[in-house]
Amino acid sequence: MTLRIFLVAARTLNFSRSAEALHLTQSAVSKHIGALEARLGVALFKRLPNGLRLTHAGAVYHERISAALRLLDEADALVTDPGKRVALNIAVSPSFAQFCLIPGLPEFIDSHPGVQVNVRPRLLQGRDPGERFDAELQLHTGHVTGMSAHYLCGREMTLVAAPRLLARHPVRRVEDLDDAPLLKRAQRGYSWDEWRGQVAPLWPGPAATAPGYEGFSMLLPAVLNGLGLAVVPVCMVLDALRRGALVRPLGEVVEGRYGYYLMQPRPNVGGVYVDAFCEWITARGVAFNDDVRAYLAQ
Repeated sequence: MTLRIFLVAARTLNFSRSAEALHLTQSAVSKHIGALEARLGVALFKRLPNGLRLTHAGAVYHERISAALRLLDEADALVTDPGKRVALNIAVSPSFAQFCLIPGLPEFIDSHPGVQVNVRPRLLQGRDPGERFDAELQLHTGHVTGMSAHYLCGREMTLVAAPRLLARHPVRRVEDLDDAPLLKRAQRGYSWDEWRGQVAPLWPGPAATAPGYEGFSMLLPAVLNGLGLAVVPVCMVLDALRRGALVRPLGEVVEGRYGYYLMQPRPNVGGVYVDAFCEWITARGVAFNDDVRAYLAQ
């Protein structure tokens, strides 16, 4: 009981809200946390005028206890109710979820009917620090403090446009881009600057007033609907390229610094179901890369 109270307090960073969530009194929550700290001989929280903050020891303890209790809950479920589904909580870049994860998820669920996958659209920045996930699929360069990172796909990027846009604004060389509508991704990664650094370093790039779209989940529909040209990861647009909904007017491909990574907290104590998901998504990443290489070799 005390450990679960600690987890709620670490998530809410407020004893009053923790008490409400647990249907206890604030005094009871405070006593449980005080007894836990006394047993460990270290403070887990800093008591501040406007709430709580985890100490370094508290953050480490929270990471380990979260994983340990997760394993205990899985064991209880398997023994007491073998038919109960185990839930995995996966944080995913929204664009990767839409274009790469969800289309293949039925395959994983069919192979693991006892597993429920909860997909949460989250980026690494700007979220509740108390949230913990079994695994994450994130756009990054691969160096993350406190997490392992395994590259999946997405480093290859290319310029794409809808055929109907190119009918109005033909693009046969870089200079033609000056007369065409250009769209920017309003997040890090896959920037025009990185693209032109390898393709056309003397070209000034799109105007500062060029429209910006927050992530590929909005940028790609805009490109597909003929609103402009954009730089995108090849793995996300393979289907659209093959069926002619998008084309690569310059035929180039650039290897960028960013890609999509499978990330897990350290230490990795996720259990067999998390391992099964990670093996599946890793294999899916390999398949994406094989498809990209086959397409570019044509």
